[in-house]
Amino acid sequence: MLAALYGPEAPRHVYLLVDGTLRAEVAGLFDLDVIEAPARSLFQGEAEETMGEAGPWLVDMSISDPREPGDVSILQDLLARHWPAGYSILVSTDAPFEAIRRHLRRFIQLPILEDGRSLTFRFWDPRVLGPFLATITQDRSRARRMTMTDEGTSIVYMLPVSADATGGTSAVAVRIVPDKTLEAEPLRPMRLRYADFDTLARSRESARRDRMTDRLRADFAPELADRPATDVRATVDAALDRFGAFGFQDHAHLHFFAAWSLFYGPDFEQDDPMGELEEILRSDAPETERFRAFRRRFETFTKQRVT
Repeated sequence: MLAALYGPEAPRHVYLLVDGTLRAEVAGLFDLDVIEAPARSLFQGEAEETMGEAGPWLVDMSISDPREPGDVSILQDLLARHWPAGYSILVSTDAPFEAIRRHLRRFIQLPILEDGRSLTFRFWDPRVLGPFLATITQDRSRARRMTMTDEGTSIVYMLPVSADATGGTSAVAVRIVPDKTLEAEPLRPMRLRYADFDTLARSRESARRDRMTDRLRADFAPELADRPATDVRATVDAALDRFGAFGFQDHAHLHFFAAWSLFYGPDFEQDDPMGELEEILRSDAPETERFRAFRRRFETFTKQRVT
């Protein structure tokens, strides 16, 4: 684990993402604001003043030169106390402290796709982040946002692994490395789904996508005769994830988006030379209004392309 963090091929920076409450438990008092390592709450303003000690903290555990580390006692103490507890996350990246802090801060409050409510996303808890990252593996838009900065700098997460049924942990870690091809993925708004955290909701969402796949294969049987069902389902998944990121959730709208993706290709909205389709998707207008505007522009755009 140490080689992955501080070895010659490792990124330049190592950060500990930890809950302030846990620090108080393992250290006997809250001291992240006075320890001999750069540290700062992810909360800001009033939230930092009122809840800072109970919220997520980012601690810089970087060593400028591993060959001459100097006094690393504070780093050893942090690892020894927090890693076995199983409630902290190690982050390895080339992004400097303030850049990674800004990046992570944007995920603290996220809207829920299904109803627009804002949810506190406790991604600094490995029991939340681990399953979430596994769930969004195929959702390239959200995977890109979570594992890369907007500039394309990779973010590697190292999560503790439960060692036994008692809930204890070992030094074993799951190292989650971003897919390099995600850098080309366009930046889209970040939203959560109930299916990200609820097994029953995930099952219902999967069944809904199965039904949409079957309906599309039935509606366009001749055109899709040579397309494997798995390929059609993969296209449906990508379309629902892509347009869901822009807040679309109406089944009929998503059905159209999936059908257009099948026949015009993934990311077909980016083919608009005027960029109007992307502007419509990113606007704050109601979903129905945006869909109608998108459809009008798309039909005009495709007619112009044919002629």
